[in-house]
Amino acid sequence: MISVLTLTYQRQPLLEESIQSFLLQNNPTSEMVIINDYPDVEYVFDHPQIKIYNRSERFSSISEKLRWGFSQCNFDYIYRLDDDDLLAPNALKLTEDDIKSRPGYEIYRSNNHYYFENNKYVKISGMVNNGNVYTKSYLNRITFPDKSWGEDFDITFKNNAKIFDANRKPTMIYRWGMSTYHISGMGDRPNKELYEWADRLGIKSSGKVLLSPKFENDYYSMLP
Repeated sequence: MISVLTLTYQRQPLLEESIQSFLLQNNPTSEMVIINDYPDVEYVFDHPQIKIYNRSERFSSISEKLRWGFSQCNFDYIYRLDDDDLLAPNALKLTEDDIKSRPGYEIYRSNNHYYFENNKYVKISGMVNNGNVYTKSYLNRITFPDKSWGEDFDITFKNNAKIFDANRKPTMIYRWGMSTYHISGMGDRPNKELYEWADRLGIKSSGKVLLSPKFENDYYSMLP
């Protein structure tokens, strides 16, 4: 019923954690679609619910990467999960319950998320991305901006979407810090400048890389 779309670029350990959070959902009717456009590496993980697209060229912007990634998803409801964030316990089940009980919306999202800094729980907070789930019909009717900063706000809030904000437990663990790059922390800069910054800070690897999903910390036990 739900596709989880995850974009990744030079952050293998974080990607392995996001995959682990998907596997822990134990939801047989879902899929995870991973888009990697770091051309030097080919990620591999053999699982019937996980599809990895290793692209030989980098997308022109994160927004364009999102647009293409959405088009590769099989299901009508698509949950955006960045590679440095995690699905919370029962995230997909809570989302399915929202869709079934509140049909007819174009975007389903939580009012908040679990906010972590350097892998430690801080508080329940909220921002643009609280675990946003988009319908394919909505994605097909909008125009994606050619940008790599603030694209999530534009896609979610600038197209008169019919949005359901769920007031219940969050479905996403939003993480900050962890000695990695965060494009959202760079501000509104040209795509080229953001990409060069990510290249300087990303994890360099090459060739075929077999992913090994796991948590580095027991994140779920930290939740309130």
